[in-house]
Amino acid sequence: MILEYKLHASDKGMCTPAWIEDGGYFGNPDNNTYIGITTNTEHYIPETVKQLTLQQLQDRQVLIHNVHPMRLNNDDIETVMTVAEVQTLMESWYNDKENI
Repeated sequence: MILEYKLHASDKGMCTPAWIEDGGYFGNPDNNTYIGITTNTEHYIPETVKQLTLQQLQDRQVLIHNVHPMRLNNDDIETVMTVAEVQTLMESWYNDKENI
């Protein structure tokens, strides 16, 4: 399950929630959310956490990209990704993670 979540406060500082097995992806600096994965649906997951489809993940990342452009670094040349490149990256990432 692909989830959008926020870090939790703990006595050791901010940390990824225990129910996120693999997280910290595609941070949104405007609302401090991240993308993560959980495979265990028996954990309590707060209702405020969003489960994302591929389309929702792509839409989220394009919105972030419009404000905070994602960049590619090819042969030490940095370029801003196109919307199509962002969508393709998200599709590839999603497909890799959904098969976990």
